[in-house]
Amino acid sequence: MPIPMQRNATPPDADWEGLLHTKGLRATRAAVSVLKSIHSMEKPISHDDLQQYLSQQSPSALVDSVTLYRILDRLSQAKLIEKVLGSDRIWRYTVAGERLHGFYECESCHQHFNLPRSSPLVTLLEQFSTQLKRKGDAAFAISFNVQGRCHDCS
Repeated sequence: MPIPMQRNATPPDADWEGLLHTKGLRATRAAVSVLKSIHSMEKPISHDDLQQYLSQQSPSALVDSVTLYRILDRLSQAKLIEKVLGSDRIWRYTVAGERLHGFYECESCHQHFNLPRSSPLVTLLEQFSTQLKRKGDAAFAISFNVQGRCHDCS
């Protein structure tokens, strides 16, 4: 499966170590590398794809499989990243707070694609989110999955 495309480069002055420390996490080279990589992806990325991506970045960025699972779990618990479960039962990881925008998943190849920001469904969910926040229900998450076939699998 191809590795998701990168979004615009993450800011070079981002304080990744400080961000990890504010959440009570150790700022190891591996944790910083994983967090930076997820922030650079435009779509959710699986554990295996992330490990492959890290190995292509540099030998020093390589993280063994178990360590990567532990880092992803800690980052998820600290709300620095979010887990998205695909219909293939594979967890993918994305930047925290971006799930509201939703993803389109190809039911054949299981690639994830961002839904258009101008989608009426996204607008409706944003309005619902705003209403919940006004009501005082701040501890909630809204996610949805749209499934079908991508252009390549049609």
